[in-house]
Amino acid sequence: MKYKVLIATMIAVVMIFSVFAMVPLNSGSQANSPALSGSSATDFNGSIDNHFMHNYGSRLMYNSTTGMVMGKYLTADFNSSTGVFSNVTYNLTSTVLISKMYSNGTPITSISLPILGMSLHMHSYTAYRIGNMFIMVNGTSFYVLHNNPALESNMMVNGNLTLVVPSTAHIYNTSNNTQVSTSANYSLNAQANSNVFGNVNMADHVMVNFNNTINAGRQMIVIDNNGTIAMLFIHNGDFKITGKNITISSINRGPVLVNLVAPPGLQKISNNSMVLSNIMKGRISSEIALNLVNGTIANSTINYNSSTHFVYTSKTSSTTSFDINSTVNHHTIVAVFIGNNVTKNTGHAYVKFDGSIATYVSMSTLVNETSSTHAYYSYTNTSSGMYVFMYVPHFSNHTMVVSNTPFHSTDYTEYYIGGGIIAVLAIIGVAAYAIKKRK
Repeated sequence: MKYKVLIATMIAVVMIFSVFAMVPLNSGSQANSPALSGSSATDFNGSIDNHFMHNYGSRLMYNSTTGMVMGKYLTADFNSSTGVFSNVTYNLTSTVLISKMYSNGTPITSISLPILGMSLHMHSYTAYRIGNMFIMVNGTSFYVLHNNPALESNMMVNGNLTLVVPSTAHIYNTSNNTQVSTSANYSLNAQANSNVFGNVNMADHVMVNFNNTINAGRQMIVIDNNGTIAMLFIHNGDFKITGKNITISSINRGPVLVNLVAPPGLQKISNNSMVLSNIMKGRISSEIALNLVNGTIANSTINYNSSTHFVYTSKTSSTTSFDINSTVNHHTIVAVFIGNNVTKNTGHAYVKFDGSIATYVSMSTLVNETSSTHAYYSYTNTSSGMYVFMYVPHFSNHTMVVSNTPFHSTDYTEYYIGGGIIAVLAIIGVAAYAIKKRK
């Protein structure tokens, strides 16, 4: 009899320890997004070369004799005599986005570029490479082209910027992106009006763009060349489209600021026309694209309008995490592109919103959703990564986690409760057995 009591007690102990065994363990290590750093006039050349080389893009090569600009993501020709760019190409799809790009206007009478450590002549074109960037500047224009997965380029012109697209390309535009708030648009216009040529801080953060964030303006132009998409965001300027020519002009007695970006994920995918349409309608507000470049996660944020604040926070071996907040009170959709070199693409995406598993729906259902209580998501597989879309039903502060493997349907509390119930029942059983035998 004693042996039976001992065996029953051992079973109860095993069941008690099963409470701990039922709690799953976390896998992978946290990897915070790379810290951002600024630069002063005195250390600009060295620090920016190191910063952008290791954080946001691949090293860019420039041959000043031939004018060839070449990198992993960007290829272009630059004529230093005329200031004309030719065949600006997105290498990931081997597609020419801009056949020709040049500018002209009124020279700015007072030019000071301490950040570049150079003296300028009003009508000459000075061009060179720093890190992953190609920089060109003269008396009327300031160009910065980034060799990164988003192909970011920033142009500031005191006059007219002309872009000619290939004959196979289509041009779309929104002349008034109402989702960009008046205050945000005013701020960006104020930046464009500032004399970036003599303002070190402005050059660092607007043109060089240390935080790798692109903000939309009320004027937005889309170039679609056989499924490869580029976008132009215009601040403090007007534009005119004639055939395949785009002319952007500065207004309000200040330079026009133009951001060009090729959103990672939105390239040669089956539903890019649907995604593009809903970006232009203001339904998709932001995108974060994560790619591994030089062993570091390159985090590109593209704000299609000013309704959200969307940030990448961390990753594990199978998940990536984000924070979302906004001051608006209506629903919106945010997009996440995760490159295959960041997280293994299993062909499926799984999403948690505020700690709860979100419901998967088709993309057509997602973009037409109006719920103010339920979170939904959809995704598209691409050759280079996973493109995930999250419907945010309302706004305060939210968290979003994307995984390439299914989440457990129960949380830790339920594991503890379930294990505890089993253990309690086992103890009661053992006690009852022992009492019965004593009788």
